[in-house]
Amino acid sequence: MNRTDELFFEMIVTYQRHAQAVRNAKYQETREMAEILLNMDISAMWFLTQRTPDTRSRLV
Repeated sequence: MNRTDELFFEMIVTYQRHAQAVRNAKYQETREMAEILLNMDISAMWFLTQRTPDTRSRLV
C-alpha cells in the first residue's frame, strides 16, 4: 500500500468518526459543527482522488 492509499484510508476512518459524532450529537450546534467536519472530510477525499491519477483510475 502506498502513502496515497494510507491517507485515503485514514480519511475514511476519520469520516466514520465524524459521522458517528453527527448521529450522537445531543445539541444542534454540536451536530452542525460535526456536519461541517464531514463536508471537509468529503472535500479532502475528493481532492486526493483528483490530484492522484492512479488512485482515480482504481476507484472507478
